[in-house]
Amino acid sequence: MKQNPIPQLGAATALVQLLSENPGLPMASWSVGEFALHGHLHEGGFGALGRYAGVLGGSIRPLGGDYASGGRVVRTHRLVAMWRDIPVHVDVVLPVAAETAVAA
Repeated sequence: MKQNPIPQLGAATALVQLLSENPGLPMASWSVGEFALHGHLHEGGFGALGRYAGVLGGSIRPLGGDYASGGRVVRTHRLVAMWRDIPVHVDVVLPVAAETAVAA
């Protein structure tokens, strides 16, 4: 994308384009940084993250170690991709079976 006088404008424009061109993507909470987008999925699990990967490409990997939340062990998975020259990270937190948990 071309340089914008307002640093967040490029990322905000990319988010509008992503959602407008792909209205079937699962609902996410978004934050717009100076040169990046960060989404967080609250529902839909790994399948919802996979739908974003289908549109954006990129790679999905665990992020950090496992941790306790709400009485269960969970792990964050992050999709790292590019959209219109803007880095995009989409996270989802998933439960982990106790026997496969990895300490942080």
